[in-house]
Amino acid sequence: MIEQIEQHIEISQSFYEKYEEVHPHSCIWGDFNMSLDGILEYEVNGRKLWSPPSYGIWIPPRVAHHSIAVDQHTTHYAVIRLDPELCENFSIKPEMLSVSVFFRQLILEAFHVQQQGHLHYFRHLLQVILDQLSSAPKHHHYLPQTHHPALKPILEDLAAPALFQKSLRQVLEPFAISERQLHRISQAELQLSLSEWRSRAKLLYAIMQLRQGKSIKALSFELGYQHSSNFIEFFKRYTGQTPAQFKSCAAPKPLQKLP
Repeated sequence: MIEQIEQHIEISQSFYEKYEEVHPHSCIWGDFNMSLDGILEYEVNGRKLWSPPSYGIWIPPRVAHHSIAVDQHTTHYAVIRLDPELCENFSIKPEMLSVSVFFRQLILEAFHVQQQGHLHYFRHLLQVILDQLSSAPKHHHYLPQTHHPALKPILEDLAAPALFQKSLRQVLEPFAISERQLHRISQAELQLSLSEWRSRAKLLYAIMQLRQGKSIKALSFELGYQHSSNFIEFFKRYTGQTPAQFKSCAAPKPLQKLP
């Protein structure tokens, strides 16, 4: 265990209203930014990144970034800062890290213990947080964007809620581009299939709609699922929670006091 680890790792939480913005800045420490409830939109090195509750954004030291809240309701956000020495074990480029349900609860517990002043337990939690960050699955992006003239309008349609009920093939029909060429461009520009990209766009939309109180049944139909069970399976595959569990966890709940 790192001696006096609380001097090497800082954790904090913030609450943002829609369109509230954190202006461009950089830090000498590395930042891991994760949503506890809601979605933030980040711009890092000219790239737009989205951070839903099942993912977080690692930003290395001295990398300029800014963010804006895009959710209708208050966004609850957590930041874990690592001193430069600890950052040597992390990527020198921004990347997405998967956030497990366990890690999310770990962060909430750490905030609670920090407030209670239980230093020995808090140090233990910080070490577990560091271990979890080090081993978390890593990705280059969550929902990558492009300026490619052929692909950009296609992504706009794939992310349009009014077209979610259409199949991928139906959405692509109006575009005069071959399937082979489209596959080549999407892999080069996005490093994702268009099917996976659209699923992630649907997930971001679903998260915001659930937070606004839309019923699971109505949302399932809007996203193009004939049965709610199919939507529930899709949502759980990406977030580790059912839509009902996500809704019940949306509002922060007070934790029990430690003895």
